[in-house]
Amino acid sequence: MLNRDKIFIYCVIAIPVFNLLLDLMMNFFTALKAPAGIIRLVFDLGIIVYYLIFYGFPQTKLNVTLAFYIFYLFCVTLLASDVQESFIDGFLKIAISLLMIPLGIKLSEFRKNALIKPIIWTIIVLLINYAISQFYKVGVSVYEEDSFYKGGATASAPIIISLAILVIFNAFNKKMLPYSRIFNIIIVSIAIFIILLSVKRGAILALGTGILAYFLYTTKKIGTSIGLIIVGLFLLTIVIQNSELLETRINARTTERNDFSNENRFKETFYVIEEMSSYNFVNVMFGNEAFNSAVLLKKYFGRGRQLHVDYNLLILGTGIFGFFMYFFVHYQIWTYAKTLLGKCKSLDKKNKLINVKEDFALIVGCMILSLTMSFSGGLQFMSYRIILFLIIGYSIGNIKFQFLQLKQNEIRNRITV
Repeated sequence: MLNRDKIFIYCVIAIPVFNLLLDLMMNFFTALKAPAGIIRLVFDLGIIVYYLIFYGFPQTKLNVTLAFYIFYLFCVTLLASDVQESFIDGFLKIAISLLMIPLGIKLSEFRKNALIKPIIWTIIVLLINYAISQFYKVGVSVYEEDSFYKGGATASAPIIISLAILVIFNAFNKKMLPYSRIFNIIIVSIAIFIILLSVKRGAILALGTGILAYFLYTTKKIGTSIGLIIVGLFLLTIVIQNSELLETRINARTTERNDFSNENRFKETFYVIEEMSSYNFVNVMFGNEAFNSAVLLKKYFGRGRQLHVDYNLLILGTGIFGFFMYFFVHYQIWTYAKTLLGKCKSLDKKNKLINVKEDFALIVGCMILSLTMSFSGGLQFMSYRIILFLIIGYSIGNIKFQFLQLKQNEIRNRITV
């Protein structure tokens, strides 16, 4: 293996934990927010540029779709009144996260089972953060004062944990867990309890739909069910021991102020419809003030509040065309993975591709989790989106690698015969 390949492998493997640590740093030390943001940008963009220089950009339908969508977002971003805000807070975050897909695919060519440990360590780092935060009462205690402190964790932490849980279930079914099963069961149980304590409805619903989607596509439904039952029993024990705290958090979350019909996320949808009703054809199709919605919505909210729901943000800022392209990107991801899976099945006469099918189940689970989370908001949570698409890309790469191996074996067998 060449030195350039080793550098690429180590850098990509470091992406999840490195980005998460920068999140914690920016929240614990607000004075370092700007420098940490620059470091993140240089690191993530640097790896992408490194990849493009040494490995190129394969002209697959998926990559062409990604490139076109990113170029489109770049164009509409330049039309915003505050280009800097739109470019940094919108375009760069989305472009960098989407380009994690080809990076993940490339990583799978070099090393199998490469992302499981880093993903598990994202949970461990966050759990350590929460433990320290409770002990020293560090960070904000949302919804109920002195009940649960976030420490340096961002609002995206619960959904990052949800992603990691899906990866652990996938590794469990593939028999690739790097640590003991009891350790992983404890970690997952505590992690789910943290998600419940966060009372982030979007993250809780996204985790539920993601697990359900994974369960529908997994070939190991019995094993998955057993794992869920065991985790459920451990979780029940934790909930019983902390029932008073959990009840306090839930009650605080369900006040009239937090009622769904009173939430700005609910109201903003009607504001977007009202705003777009006055647009001309060009603005309706291609949007207005991409990723700078605070300018447009100030008259409705009485302050410069950005849209939170991803779908509202996309359709207002990038228009119907950009909104359609966002879903088309997800469709291309699904189609590419499905096509590779179908090719594997056609070459695998004995139907032993359990791991490949599990990787496809993980891809579907992650996409459903993401699309569900978008109703709450997550498009501009950089660490979450980077980890999401890195997992998806790596899983696609695993399927592609297996297909190429099967194809080589078939050619070898024909030559032998």
